[in-house]
Amino acid sequence: MKNIRKAKPVSYTDEPVDDGWSFEGSRILTRKQEHALGIPAPGTPMKLVRKPARPVRINIRMTAETLDGIKARAAEAGMPYQTLASSVLHMVATGRLKLTLAHDD
Repeated sequence: MKNIRKAKPVSYTDEPVDDGWSFEGSRILTRKQEHALGIPAPGTPMKLVRKPARPVRINIRMTAETLDGIKARAAEAGMPYQTLASSVLHMVATGRLKLTLAHDD
């Protein structure tokens, strides 16, 4: 009895289909699974999503009266005082809140 050796395939697409190897048109994930994982469909334009900035911790010195005023305004708005202070600083930094400095002469 002679030993019959199969020739090794040259590439993965040359694998015999009858042995369970079929790479042409086969999918590992269904479209529904790809959608659930957030994988875009072929030909879908990609969207760039800006990663939110990581918060930075700062220390600010202020009077007790100023802090009490911020806490009172935050309580009126129903939010933590740190959130209110951060929001005001953000609006000033982005130009959405304009400050006018008055000089007492």
